[in-house]
Amino acid sequence: MKDKIKKRTLLFFFISLLIFFVLFVVALMVGRYSMPIDEFFKALFTNDPAFDTQRSVILNLRLPRTIVAGLTGIALSVSGLLYQETFQNKLVSPGLLGVSNGASVGAAFAILLGAGSALVSLSAFAVGVITVFLTVIVGRLFNKTSSMSLVLGGLIVGGFMSSIMAIIKYTADPETTLASITYWLMGSFANSTMTKAYVLLGIVGVSIIIVLCISWRINVVALGKEEAQTKGINYKLYRYLIIGIATLLTASSVACAGSISWIGLVIPHIVRLISGRNTARSIPLCITFGGAFMIITDIVSRSFTGGEIPLSAITGAFGSIVFVILLIVRKKEVFGRD
Repeated sequence: MKDKIKKRTLLFFFISLLIFFVLFVVALMVGRYSMPIDEFFKALFTNDPAFDTQRSVILNLRLPRTIVAGLTGIALSVSGLLYQETFQNKLVSPGLLGVSNGASVGAAFAILLGAGSALVSLSAFAVGVITVFLTVIVGRLFNKTSSMSLVLGGLIVGGFMSSIMAIIKYTADPETTLASITYWLMGSFANSTMTKAYVLLGIVGVSIIIVLCISWRINVVALGKEEAQTKGINYKLYRYLIIGIATLLTASSVACAGSISWIGLVIPHIVRLISGRNTARSIPLCITFGGAFMIITDIVSRSFTGGEIPLSAITGAFGSIVFVILLIVRKKEVFGRD
């Protein structure tokens, strides 16, 4: 049975990896300004001045946002998987500990002050991380060891951040600033730059390497404190390390693209149906599935209307439909046997 799951995982990994790269190339070609395949390759691999416009569109507009889209999908999918395994709950998402609410407050406050795109992202990232620290502190006031205390802390701090967001929206200019805040909260890759892509690549790359190296420890932590201690694992250390990495991935993705719903909840479920609960197999699939899905979302967002469809509108529609299908078709795999 294990060999069958392993072969199936490898098959899906290589197929999804191929799809990821194909979609990446397609994303550079399609959009409101479409270009034939021959023009695309001439723009990339020749210095012909006749294709300067196409070259500029590819390198300055589509390449940064496609990289950011792929990395955001990877970050949210992997962080969702880590949260679900660590808290032993398949229905939690990357926003569990209030990081999404905190990052949204940071971005909204920066927009209210008239900050540029870079400072908005930096503010979102910083406040998102600080929010999780507050969640941990509040959680420890209830119970220093229970996972439920962290969940309660997340609900409390997340609710507090939501109230701050309401105040910021109330004070914002409804004609200009409020519209900018609302649009940012719905998610978009429109402000992607190569600087953001490089920063996100560094954060996501290092985080993925770490979680792959400790994947077997994540499996043990997912079994609970007593099981981890019997296997000689420092449960508390690895639990907070995993939560920290998941928080870093979520905060960085929200800082670059805004708040994007569902992907961190649905993709881990799809992956587990293929690979089982072994994170050594599920993490690589989250990388390819999450990255490919978010690139598709970006293509749909910018290709079919005069403006851009908010990312959360697309991921919400897709995620809710897929989640219902998963619940109906594969109840035992989704909920487990307990």
